Amino acid sequence: MTDIDPAAVVREKQALKDALSYRSLHHDTDLVLEDTERCMFAEANRAAHGLYGVASEFVLDCYYERGALEPLVKAYSGQPYRVAARFDRLLQRLEQAQRFDLIERFWTSITRLTRAEFFYQRPRRDHGDHAGAEEFKNYALEAFAQGIDWLTRLDRLDAARRMTEERNALRDERWPSLPAPSDLRRIDEPLFWELIAKARSHAPTTLEQLAALGESLHAFEAAEIKRFGSLYTRIMKQLYHWNVWALAYAARGGCSDAAFEAFRSWLILQGDPALVALAVTNPTRAAELVPPEPDLPDGHCVPMIEEAYFLRKGSSLVLPSIDLDKPRGKEWTEAAFAAIYPQLVRHYACVTGL
Repeated sequence: MTDIDPAAVVREKQALKDALSYRSLHHDTDLVLEDTERCMFAEANRAAHGLYGVASEFVLDCYYERGALEPLVKAYSGQPYRVAARFDRLLQRLEQAQRFDLIERFWTSITRLTRAEFFYQRPRRDHGDHAGAEEFKNYALEAFAQGIDWLTRLDRLDAARRMTEERNALRDERWPSLPAPSDLRRIDEPLFWELIAKARSHAPTTLEQLAALGESLHAFEAAEIKRFGSLYTRIMKQLYHWNVWALAYAARGGCSDAAFEAFRSWLILQGDPALVALAVTNPTRAAELVPPEPDLPDGHCVPMIEEAYFLRKGSSLVLPSIDLDKPRGKEWTEAAFAAIYPQLVRHYACVTGL
């Protein structure tokens, strides 16, 4: 075995530090993993250990060293509260930097996500799995308790008060009574896109857009909310295509199964049916409307739709699966990607300057 040159490892890490974008944890971790024979991986390779942990720990350290906290908030805000131990380091650094605004944003996102997860899992009760549903409810209540504690301690009292009201309602399952439906229109496909575009025009972030879209659905009859959900799942299936995955892969510098699901939601949340069609039929043209590292939502929109239905109807809505057995279209491999989609590769190389 060749001895590891510590100086070479130091040089390699410094070069990588300078090459990271400090905009996306996922993208930069994938950048480090592009070469699995790096000096920094030598020990892990010798021991036949996974390289992801080495790469992600290195990238995390670089972000903290650079003070790139906002991208970390974005990355961690989409993770379930069940991995809350991972949050400690980020929250400590945010507090040290006095970025109380980011702490509030972080806990607002985490509590909304865990509450939506509970609504998504609540139908387990209908099948006798009360313990499974209660587990997700308890995760959500714990997340709210932690968020309230942080916001109170940081004197973000208005936010803490709102969060307390939401926590109490969740604990008692005392949901707000919606007023009578004020929008009696039938949700067909044109109205589906209109509602999404309107929510997008009034919300600067994906998280806020989802909240605005949920509020707009509260104005409809339960049957129309269900129809909205059916349209959403149908379009998600339409986007389950190898061309769309190629677009996501090129825009993000890599794309896992979970990220591809979120990317399809992001495409829908742009409120543009023409973009959805282009992503399937001509991903190179669609790329002109898709920035590098788009602001992906936390997973998919089904929990938000199911929550709106429950508040209107008082019973659970279970929508069809959003995936097929496998993507439609012609399959590609990472090794052949550049040869199959050279224009996509060139486009994002020009946009990012890489």
